Amino acid sequence: MAANALESRDFRLLFAGSVLVSFVMPMQFLTQVFWVQERHPEREVLFVGLLGAARGSAMIAFGLIGGALADRLERRRLLIGCQVAALAINGGVAALMLAEPFGAANVAVLLGLTFAAAANMAVDQPARQAATPAIVGMAALPSAITLQMVAQQVTFPLALPLVGFLNSRMEPGEVYALTLLAWAGVLPLLFALRFRSRGQGGAGAGVVRNAWAGLRYTRGEPTIFAVIVLVLAIQLLGMPGPASLGPSWMRNVLGLSETQFGFMAMTWGLGTMAASVFYFVRNDLPGRGLTLWGAGVGFGLCALVFAYSRSVPLTAVANFGLGFALVSTMVSSSTIAQQRVEEAMRGRVMGLFPLAMGLAMLAAFPVGAAAQAASMEAVFPVMAWATLAAVAGSMALQPGLRRVAPRTA
Repeated sequence: MAANALESRDFRLLFAGSVLVSFVMPMQFLTQVFWVQERHPEREVLFVGLLGAARGSAMIAFGLIGGALADRLERRRLLIGCQVAALAINGGVAALMLAEPFGAANVAVLLGLTFAAAANMAVDQPARQAATPAIVGMAALPSAITLQMVAQQVTFPLALPLVGFLNSRMEPGEVYALTLLAWAGVLPLLFALRFRSRGQGGAGAGVVRNAWAGLRYTRGEPTIFAVIVLVLAIQLLGMPGPASLGPSWMRNVLGLSETQFGFMAMTWGLGTMAASVFYFVRNDLPGRGLTLWGAGVGFGLCALVFAYSRSVPLTAVANFGLGFALVSTMVSSSTIAQQRVEEAMRGRVMGLFPLAMGLAMLAAFPVGAAAQAASMEAVFPVMAWATLAAVAGSMALQPGLRRVAPRTA
């Protein structure tokens, strides 16, 4: 078993802050949705879709820039700056919901603030990931990446019932303002960090030029490039169907009630939690190329079962598998990329991961439009087969990926 990242004092502080942020993020997003539903019921679907587009476009626009900044600046200070900005932006959202000062333009202002919050997150994530090896060392890196995934996957299902309870008893603006209390814990934790990690590249050129240099570097490193292609395949082709359109599929194709849908959705969360715990126990596995290959193929196969199944129990099994395979893919891809990237390029390569997430958010729109024009029953199998083909293509691109083993130095 690899070293345990929790042995590092600074990682414990960073991890505690990540838990708090991961807990309030879904609360804030769902509270925004509740606010839109209450204030604009006639345009609810449009405005909720625009909120998703604002987040996705910001992560695409600032993913590479965030990575470039992580390679130019002192990462501890960058993390603190991002969380101070997050508090200010989310404070603006809370004030907007409470006061509603702009009348009909309130939604436009909310979209702008949502874009700013997602852009800030796109800068925070690569800085956090690039700083992790300096905090825990390469031997404990798989443990650290897995624990960060645990923070996301365990807090999400815990936050959902709480946000529903609070919004049933308070105004959305009041609930959103309540989430700001999380930064009373996040900021002191960050200020208590002692590590120093300054990016070792890119200071002699502009940020945009740095970002393009990161893309050229990634294209020139066969293993890292194959990892990114596999991640993009799953995010762009695999996720929009079961993840973004999954609720509509379960209601309209499987005929589930709202209560039944809740139990079905829970199987995805159980899969992500199971994978997070599994890789925390077996943190020697994420750095292996075979683990990433297996996770990618597993996701594609589960997507196929999901697309062709009309059986509720079988779909539940596929949904569990999708959650497990997704976490397996993200933990393995992050670990392999971190262990093989040059320090001067670390932030820019890790910035490609939030960019892939942003592309997945935007891809939900054309996939949804195609499903509206044809049918979900026609589109889902096509997307599932395309996912499996793209995963196979990434394997053919770099067959040596299967021989990749963990690095501890």
